[in-house]
Amino acid sequence: MKKKVLTNILALICVIVLTNCSKVTDINKIGGTYIGTYTWKNLTHNQSWSSTPTIELGNGKYTYQGFANDDPLFDSGYGNFTIKDNKIIFELTYYHVPEGMLPHPIEGFDHWFLKGEYKYKFDGHKLILSKTSTVNAEKYKYEFELERARW
Repeated sequence: MKKKVLTNILALICVIVLTNCSKVTDINKIGGTYIGTYTWKNLTHNQSWSSTPTIELGNGKYTYQGFANDDPLFDSGYGNFTIKDNKIIFELTYYHVPEGMLPHPIEGFDHWFLKGEYKYKFDGHKLILSKTSTVNAEKYKYEFELERARW
C-alpha cells in the first residue's frame, strides 16, 4: 500500500513538472520581435481598419507599438503575457496616449494597446493572434499576422 501511494505521488510530481516545463518552453520559443499587420473589423457594420505593429515578446513581458498611416492615435504600451491552452493573455500595465487624447483608453477600444486573451498559432517564424468581442452591442474581430523580424 505504501509503495502504491509513493508511486502515485511520484507520478503526480512528474506530471506537474512536465506541464510547467511546456509552458516555459512555449514562452521561450515565442520570444522575439515581430512585425506585421493588425486588422480589426467591426462585424456589425462591415467595416475594417489595419495598422502595422511591432511587438516584442520575451520572458513573459511584451511591448507593443502600432501605427496606422502614421496616425499618432495608435500608440504604444507594454505589460506581461502568459500562455495557456493555445491562448496568449496580455495584461497591459502601461500605455502611451498622445497629447490631447483622453488619459485612458476609451472603453472597448483598449484592444489597440494589445490587451486581453487571444487565440494563437506559431510555426517558429509566423505568429497569428486573433480574438472576437462585443463592445456596446457591436461585434469586433481582431487579427494579428506577424513575422519574426530578422535583424
